[in-house]
Amino acid sequence: MELKYFGKPWLQAFKGGFFIILGILSMLQIYGSIRAGAVFFSFFIGLTGFVLIVAPFLLKTKINRVWNLLLGILNLLFAILILVKLKGERLDLFTIMVAWMIFNALAETIEAVILFYRKNVFFALFLIQALLSLLIGWGFYSLIENSEPQRMFNMGVIALIVGIINELSAYILGSIKKPE
Repeated sequence: MELKYFGKPWLQAFKGGFFIILGILSMLQIYGSIRAGAVFFSFFIGLTGFVLIVAPFLLKTKINRVWNLLLGILNLLFAILILVKLKGERLDLFTIMVAWMIFNALAETIEAVILFYRKNVFFALFLIQALLSLLIGWGFYSLIENSEPQRMFNMGVIALIVGIINELSAYILGSIKKPE
């Protein structure tokens, strides 16, 4: 196993920025922030999906192109589902967000397996990210029953820490230059 180039450090940086903003919004607990947070969440997921679909074509990469397209399409579907359920019950929004976090953890785990089989040590970062995604999913799940201010604040702290870890992961992933 060795440190090898990883082609998408920008995705981890993007997720990190999203989770930092989500954490700050959750800790501030602005009135009506559940629906605003859902719109923000949907925007992030949709933008991630769009970038995952477009990036392989713009960057002319063929490695994992089908995997990236599949992830992009599924992210777009989750974003649309959140927007459709926006006027519905809070329970529906949190359930969709929990489902996306589980999906994200599964995607990170698959990415880790791909890297493991390529003998890339960075697989460990993706396993950590998968566990952190499950932690945030658990945080959203705990808000389904009771969204009292302390739980929302705790969720914000978790999201902020996960965001910082994602940013550090992006920095580490970007430190290995593409082989010529």
